[in-house]
Amino acid sequence: MKKFTIVVATLICLVWPLHILAANSDEKVRLVKTYMEQAIEEYQIPAASLAIVQNGEIIYQDRWGIQSTEEQVTADTVFTIGSISKPLTSLAIMKLVDEGEIQLDENIDTYLPSFEYQLNGFGEKITVRHLLSHTSGISSYEGLKVSDQNFRGDQSINEAVKMLNGVELNHEPGTVHQYSPANYLLLGKIIENSTGQTFSSYMRDEIYMKLDMHDTVSSYKEASILGYQPGYHSFFGKPIKSKLTFDDSGTPYGYTVSTGNDMVKFIQHMLDRDVLLSNDRFEEYISPEIHRKEDMYYGLGWRIATNKADPYIYHGGETPDSRSELYINFKEDYGFILLTNKNDITEVMTTISMREGIKSIMENGIMPEMPKMSYHMQWIPLLLTILLTIWGIWNFIRLKNKTHTSRVTWNIVGLLHILFSIVLIPAVVYMNGSPWNTIYHFSYVTAIFILCIVGLLALNGFLIIVRANK
Repeated sequence: MKKFTIVVATLICLVWPLHILAANSDEKVRLVKTYMEQAIEEYQIPAASLAIVQNGEIIYQDRWGIQSTEEQVTADTVFTIGSISKPLTSLAIMKLVDEGEIQLDENIDTYLPSFEYQLNGFGEKITVRHLLSHTSGISSYEGLKVSDQNFRGDQSINEAVKMLNGVELNHEPGTVHQYSPANYLLLGKIIENSTGQTFSSYMRDEIYMKLDMHDTVSSYKEASILGYQPGYHSFFGKPIKSKLTFDDSGTPYGYTVSTGNDMVKFIQHMLDRDVLLSNDRFEEYISPEIHRKEDMYYGLGWRIATNKADPYIYHGGETPDSRSELYINFKEDYGFILLTNKNDITEVMTTISMREGIKSIMENGIMPEMPKMSYHMQWIPLLLTILLTIWGIWNFIRLKNKTHTSRVTWNIVGLLHILFSIVLIPAVVYMNGSPWNTIYHFSYVTAIFILCIVGLLALNGFLIIVRANK
């Protein structure tokens, strides 16, 4: 009897924690679902897809909303994944390193003999490792100048590299982290030169197919076949359909297309450490490379948190009309993918806060508050547009009523309006540290208001001068 009691007690001790774990897991899933529904409503996201993987299994997967074609989103709906393309490109590079086709610390001249760059007095040359970790010395600004060009076709990467040719370095290679599309553009070209294939075909044959990611592609042509649709910009939070922006030359750094189901497979392979690499190469693939801030590093295509109590790797991504987040925690043996189809620079914190919210629920069982979005970058130019319209009408009335202000003064006022219209966009570019093409694509509504201001300044100046000299 005593032995029987001991056996029963032991079984209870073993089974009871499993019930607690199951209950905890169910509660976390419930909180995630509630949190996502609130976030989608709060941030007015037209469509989203979320999948969470733990211990190799999908513990939660859902999707919400519609595409710009009014079609319901499914787990197989394709989204552009933005800079989550970078871990995939770096995986391809590391595979080629494993196979002896590429050396991480070899100068890129070896693989890109026709590409030239200006050392600007620095002693070190750019290596493959520098490109992977964004420490090449090529600035973010120079990279943005050649990004989002809407190039299409097999020669698109080559065309963008030609645009970058002759770029000047602004830091010694290997010393400073400067997140730049140029680095992964060049890695895409290295893959093409080393394999004799286009970037899209190599990624399809050697990475996506081998990871069972059959709906992941790196070209607009393939994406169209899968039903890819452009997403949305944001007008004070409200979604407005975007025009099609898809740059084939940008697939190594931001325009790869994938689905919730395919990214689940990638997470599962990552957690199993089975992504076509040897053990040593895999460890290098997920290791920190250059310090960014506090306990945050950038590795070879990954953002990495090194806090011993909370280590994880992740990467966010954005295109002009989509945002995404990929998170993997080896210590807790789980990860998740979040895909959405709306973006604007004013809403940069939406998916970042959603990623942190999901992380907080999964790891601490706590659903945090959602930060409110601020749209001052849209309000300010809108108000300036209204004020300039009123100002122009008032000046025209004053001139019509023949005020006593001299003709010379009116001419100066008119010329100042025209001068301001000429320098406004260069000033905005300088203050933001981004080319106008980037501002236009990633802050579309703000850019339209700025163009309205430029037009109003020029028109007011012209009318003032004409009326004053009649």
